[in-house]
Formats: sequence, C-alpha cells, structure tokens
Amino acid sequence: MKNQGFTLLEVMIAIGILAIGIGAILVAENNSLDVTLRAKRMTTVATLAKNAMIQAERDLAGKDFKEVKEESSGEFASPYTDYKWKRKIKEIKFPELTGGKDKKKDEISVSDESSERVIKIATNYLSKSSREIDITITWKEKGEEQKFSVSQYWVDLKHEFSLNEEP
Repeated sequence: MKNQGFTLLEVMIAIGILAIGIGAILVAENNSLDVTLRAKRMTTVATLAKNAMIQAERDLAGKDFKEVKEESSGEFASPYTDYKWKRKIKEIKFPELTGGKDKKKDEISVSDESSERVIKIATNYLSKSSREIDITITWKEKGEEQKFSVSQYWVDLKHEFSLNEEP
C-alpha cells in the first residue's frame, strides 16, 4: 500500500520554515516602519528649523544687530507642541590677518602700514556687520532629548562703515 499524505515530521519542518519566513518579513516591515517614521520626523524638524530661520530673518530685517536679542527660545504652535526652538545670534570674530612681528604661517605678509591698516579696518567692519544665526530644534523621542541644529550667516550691508580699526 502506498502512503498518501505527509508525515508529522514533514509538516513540522514546513511550519518551522514558514514561521522563520514570516518572522523575517515582520522584522523587515517593522524596520521599514521605523525608518519611515524617522524620515517623517526629520522632515518635520527640518521644516520647523527653516520656519524658525525665516522668522529670525524677519526679526533682523531692517534692524541693527543691537536691537535684536542674542538668545531667544520658544515652542511651536499646535500640532507641533512637542518641539521647542532656541535661537542664538553670535558675532563672528575674523582672525587677525596681518600679525605684525609675531606673524604666523597663515597670516598675510604686509609690506607697508597703510595696507595693514586697510586690512584691519576691513576685518573690523566684517566682524561688526556679520552674524551667525544658530537655530536648534529639540524634542523628546524614546525618552531622550534629540537635537537638530542649522546655522546661517547674516551680513548687514547697511552697517555703518567706520575708519576706526579698533574692534
């Protein structure tokens, strides 16, 4: 007589192979979902940072740097109440390019005092008319604080030009 059907061992092996396959699919799907949620979160954070930077530009437009707070922070409106922002506006210090007697290797060699004075005046002007704007977005994810930062440089082309070389 010919045996029709499968033995118990064959059925158990088939179920085991099927379980491993379904488990692998579930793990891959879970990882895919995590990556998708992370991408959505980063898109949201990048958009919020962009909006905060645009607001910083609006706050600076037409004003002297002294009129704007160097540091400010806040929260976003609904539905983004889980996110907070912090803005820092920092003066950019340009390096001393002429060096004089204690000249370093990356400094410019200046042959006369008038050229050195022009370089100092230009460096001072750039330091006074330029700012770095840092925007940091923070939020809680999986019990830990996460941060995302962007920076932009702002130059006030209407800044008063002074022939005084001292900072």
